[in-house]
Amino acid sequence: MNAIECKNITKTFRAEEKRKSDEVITAIDNVSFAVEEKGIYALLGRNGAGKTTLLNMLCTKYIPNEGEVLLFGEPAYENEKQLKNICFMADDMTAFNGFTVKKILAYAKAFYESFDYELCQRLLQLYGVKEETGYSVLSKGRRTALSIIIGLCSNSRIVLFDEIYSGLDAVARQQFYEILMEQQEKNPRTYILSTHLIEEMSGLFTDVIIIDGGKLILTSSMEDLRSKTFKCTGRDEAGDILSGKNILDIKRMGPMAQYLVYDELLVEDKEKLLYNHVTVEAMTLQELFVAVTSKDMDI
Repeated sequence: MNAIECKNITKTFRAEEKRKSDEVITAIDNVSFAVEEKGIYALLGRNGAGKTTLLNMLCTKYIPNEGEVLLFGEPAYENEKQLKNICFMADDMTAFNGFTVKKILAYAKAFYESFDYELCQRLLQLYGVKEETGYSVLSKGRRTALSIIIGLCSNSRIVLFDEIYSGLDAVARQQFYEILMEQQEKNPRTYILSTHLIEEMSGLFTDVIIIDGGKLILTSSMEDLRSKTFKCTGRDEAGDILSGKNILDIKRMGPMAQYLVYDELLVEDKEKLLYNHVTVEAMTLQELFVAVTSKDMDI
């Protein structure tokens, strides 16, 4: 069973400038995809692509104007049973203002029936978050850490993290990655992580969702991406050999050119490229992301 299924969901907002505009902004535009159970999904998109709006729709904070969101096969909206199965955390949770860390955690424990108290205490100590401190006086990094703690300790079947790592330094981010993988091995769940730290986090992901301008550009497992994303660099002969392949971009460097390919390359394709002194390398996730979001393309 899919953990999440989005069926043709669309979300629009009215422009708020001076509250007089009739302009309608389409944040998510007829998006459909499915998220399988027990995977770690990257949600990638440029600024303003609609990532946060999409996550807010998955946790039912926003209701789609059109389409439907299903959680474990059931409609998400007005479904208290399924809402307990999903936890959404951002790096700055304004709803926490006015409460101490202790009070916030008490609410989390009451809502999430399987909340992991032992892990919570371990992470509070690791990130130096004191329970008696008011949320509004926490540093940016410790606010982020508290969101991470609640998300990981909720034991929800689905955990959504919206740019949760931006307030952490490199050491704290690495600690988060290690704890996430440790918890996923012990108690596999479904994570969706929106991020701009694509290269740094790419080793975590089992699957990728890319949106741009509110539209779904690509959804794929990392395994499939690794089998059909390539950089082919050589002289113009490379273009002839790759004719008919799905070429995302061509970067010319004098007599040389680099072809970014999103397609399967058969053994004979690779042999022919190598015979013509064309190097074939794997494309990184960040290179793929830049290629598919820098121009209009259908892949």
